[in-house]
Formats: sequence, C-alpha cells, structure tokens
Amino acid sequence: MAMPRPADLASDLLDDFRLDMAEQLPRCEQLLIELEHQPEDTTRLRALFRQVHTLKGNLGIVGFQRLMPLPQALEDILSALREGRMRFDSVLGDILLLSLDHFREQLAEALDSAPARLDNNARNALSQALRALAAAPGARQAEIRQTLLHHLDPATRLEPAAIAAPNDIQQLLGRHGIPVDADLLLFTELMQASEQRSHYWQGRGLRLLSLALGMNAMAGSPINPAQLATAVCLHDFGMAFLPLDILHKDQHLTREERKQMQAHPRLAFDLLKRMPAWDEAGEIILQHQEHADGSGYPKGLSEREIHPGALILNIVDTFDARTHERAHQTLSKRPRLRAILEINNLAGTQFSTHWVEQFNHLLQQRPQLAHL
Repeated sequence: MAMPRPADLASDLLDDFRLDMAEQLPRCEQLLIELEHQPEDTTRLRALFRQVHTLKGNLGIVGFQRLMPLPQALEDILSALREGRMRFDSVLGDILLLSLDHFREQLAEALDSAPARLDNNARNALSQALRALAAAPGARQAEIRQTLLHHLDPATRLEPAAIAAPNDIQQLLGRHGIPVDADLLLFTELMQASEQRSHYWQGRGLRLLSLALGMNAMAGSPINPAQLATAVCLHDFGMAFLPLDILHKDQHLTREERKQMQAHPRLAFDLLKRMPAWDEAGEIILQHQEHADGSGYPKGLSEREIHPGALILNIVDTFDARTHERAHQTLSKRPRLRAILEINNLAGTQFSTHWVEQFNHLLQQRPQLAHL
C-alpha cells in the first residue's frame, strides 16, 4: 500500500526536498564507489556520513519520519567505520549501494506512489540487519556481510555456469542477421575453448555477445555485426594463454604481470591479420582497451580515433568483469547496480558517453540482458 504524504506539506518545500534528494543520493553512490578504490580515505568517509545525516534530517523536515529507519541504519554502519569498529571493503560497499537503492524506491513510493520491491516489514528487517551488522564483532563480519549481500541481491550468489551450447550462440548470431559461415564457426569454437581455461569464464562469451550486438542494434547497427561478433569472440583469446595465477590474482599485478596482461589483444590481432576479411574485427580487438579520454592502451587513442566497435566492447567487457570480479575469490558476483553505476560515472572518461547512453537504453528495454 502506498504511503500517504503529509497533507499540509507546502509544494515549494516538497519541490526543494525532491531536488535535494536528486543530488544527495547520487552523491552517496559516487562516494561509495570512490571509497572502494580508497577505503582508508577518511575525508570521503566523513563526506558520506554527512550526506546520509543530512538526508535523514531532511526527511524530518518534510514529515517523512517513517522513512528514517533505513538511513539511520546506514548512519550506524558509517559511524562504526569512522570509529574503526568496522573495515570498509567491496562487499560492504555493495550492501550499502543496494540499501540506498531500496531507500530510493521507498522514497518514490512515498512521493509518487511508485511500487517498491520491499514492503514496510521487509524494509524494517533490512534496517535491523544493517544495525546488527554494525554491532557485530569483527570475527563474524565476513560471514554476516556475505549473507546479507546474497539476501539483498540473490543474483550475486554464483551458480555453476555452463559453457553456452553452440546452438545458443548460433541462434543469437542469427537474430542479428549474422550468417554462421566457416569463419564464424571457428571463432565461436575458439571462444568456447577459451572459456574452459577457467571455469569462472564459462558463459562469458554469450553474455558479451548479447550485450555488444544489442547495443549496436540499439544504435541502428552502425558497425558490421559480423565484424563486431568476431571481435567479441576473440578479443580475450590471448588471455587464455596467461598463467592462471595471474588471471585469478586478487592483489596488485607486478609491472611484468601488467605487461603480460596488456599484451593480450595482440595475439588475436596477429591471427586475424592472416584473414584479410576480418581486418575490421582485428582493429576492434587491438583498440578495445583504449579509453575515450585517451588514457587507455596500447596507443592512448582518444574517442574520435577509436573504432566504435572497440568503444562498445570496452563497456560490455567492463560490465561483465565488474559483475564477476569476485568470482574466483568469494564465489559470488557483484550487484548489477554497482557495475551500471560505475559505467555511468565513467562516461566521458573511460567510456564513450554516446555508447553509455546506448548501454542504458538497451538495459531499460531488455533488462534481462543484465541478468545473463
């Protein structure tokens, strides 16, 4: 049932409140993403605490005290972090992001009668779980965090993935008007063979193909779909020849390991040079780690110099890497929300703003693609 709004709330006050929320919630999300990269940054932690505290105070001003339990629970977590009773890590960051998303839905329900996923009882249970996490001893933190994350987003629980059946890939290519000739058959088979190098890669190729071809179709197919599909199939072929201890390393790579990792596009590019019909796919592969602002590799190209297919591949590759980056460490995936926020925050720097917009439109129209 929708929450009633205070009857005597002045419209100008309500408008100001909406504007404040429209600024405060994205700022909270941005600070959480920044804290993941710099978890010891007390300045950002204080800024996040102030944002949540102000947000909670604004709820009181407009008479929405019934919405306060969840922000108060978030404040309890942040207080524990500031006092050194908790340690910030990516799991906790994901929990806080997902909790903020539920609060955003609760707010939309109160303001606009928009349906929310959680009812009042479920939100109260979430608030209690967050407060219990803030009070839990350090020895139990990891277990509680993992349980709470899986409860907030069951999709983060990693299930064994099967390598996509050849028919699944061929049907996907067919839907995008791509004839599966001898070359495409070879490329898809090489992709599937690569997935067997690490069982955390299984199913990855089909996910990437679905997103990349979908984004291209969303934009009116400016890139030859067969060339784009070939690039997706082979772009990480060189990674399959790296030692698994480098592929699965959860600490910073050494300089030599980074050089090995960054050299991986060259292998597939060199292979495709022997097949002139796939020159465009080779170019996409060689450039898929270039960034829109010129900060990528191997050549530091800017957006206007980068093949559009490489701009697409950079986005979908990052989305899949972010959602699955904990797979080999904790046997869990990361929330899709977190990956989508990061991609949008990096529009105009790492990623092309135009292609981020296509990515967003695709997931809005076909949200199931984010669940593959």
